[in-house]
This record gives sequence, structure tokens and C-alpha cells, in this order.
Amino acid sequence: PLHMRMPKRGFNNAFAKKWNAVRLDRIQLYIDNGKLDAKGVVDAEALVKAGVIRRAKDGVRLINGGEFKAKKVTFKVNHASAGAVAAIEAAGGKVDVIGLRLTPN
Repeated sequence: PLHMRMPKRGFNNAFAKKWNAVRLDRIQLYIDNGKLDAKGVVDAEALVKAGVIRRAKDGVRLINGGEFKAKKVTFKVNHASAGAVAAIEAAGGKVDVIGLRLTPN
């Protein structure tokens, strides 16, 4: 069979997490339009309800991109880049990283 004659290359991790990557400027757009409440906790459920993401896969990952100026927004996400955390804290917000296991060095 042809599929057995083709070379096998690479590796597919069966346990890899599928994250919803969300940029901060997109969240800012939904806050400005009034679809996302900035006073409450912004988590995967709030992002799905607002329409920012279609479904929460294995979690939400915040990525720095664009300008974020919403004041005192509390995020509860599974992963956040260092730039995204810095931008949120500079605007007066807070990021809680949930479900992340840190491995010792």
C-alpha cells in the first residue's frame, strides 16, 4: 500500500494541549463595543459568551498584541505571555493563571 511506502517523518504529540490564543487588542475591541464586561472576571466562559472565541478548547492563552487600555480588568486564563501580563498590569489589571503546573529545574 502507498501509505506504507511513504517515509514517516516528524512527531505528533497525542497529549498536546489545544489553546485558544486571544490577542489583547481583540479583547479591547469587545470591551469598547460593550460585548464584554470589564468589571467582572474575564475567563473562558465570558469570552465564549461575548463571542471572542467560539469554544473553550483546553484553555485560553493571552498574547500581547496591539494596545490594551481597559482599567482594572481581572483575567482568569490558563496561560499568558510575559508581554500580555506586563500590558495588563500597566493598565491596572490583574492576571490569574489557573491550571498551570510548574516543573522544578
